[in-house]
Amino acid sequence: MPPVKNRALLIAAGELSAPIFQDLKSNEKMIIAIDGGYNHCINFNLIPDILIGDFDSINTAIINENVTVIHQEGQGETDLLKGINWAIESGIIDLDIIGIESGRSDHILGTYAALAELDQTQMQSIDLQIHLNDFIVKYIPINKVMKFNFNKETHLSLFCLSKSNVTFTGVKWNLNKEKINFSTRGIHNYSTKKEIELILHEGGPALLFIHR
Repeated sequence: MPPVKNRALLIAAGELSAPIFQDLKSNEKMIIAIDGGYNHCINFNLIPDILIGDFDSINTAIINENVTVIHQEGQGETDLLKGINWAIESGIIDLDIIGIESGRSDHILGTYAALAELDQTQMQSIDLQIHLNDFIVKYIPINKVMKFNFNKETHLSLFCLSKSNVTFTGVKWNLNKEKINFSTRGIHNYSTKKEIELILHEGGPALLFIHR
């Protein structure tokens, strides 16, 4: 097994930005490829620490012998969710995810559905963010006070994945323990102060889209 680390970069098989990928790479992070995400590693001359999936979209003959392979079959979870759960169970507390853009529309929606399935209590001690070409998506669990520092007028969009009670301050349209469903109500907000605070009192999880 690779050396123990508590930070990880999880690479899925979808489109990714090369500059963002290069910025995310670090010797301090465990590199986890999800099935076809291994092809990105080959393209960037990177040997991942871990390869997870059912391997229905990769030629297993090309897998480097130094990679720890974790074969997980079953249709009850997507390969992405398998990878996230493996990382959490392995002690990762800071998880970056890249490579979820493009491809089949149901797979893209399935990415966010996978986040809705995570144990929110467990996620209170874990930082999870998805890196898109235009946004960073932060996972927000229930009962965790999230504070951010943004430049003024940073574009923010908030989506609650279940009926939630939300406080969101430091933005153009503040929320004070207001009830929000999975809807468009939280889209197109903007920071007005340097420090933004967000908490879900009930419901959750939520996703905060932060424009790059």
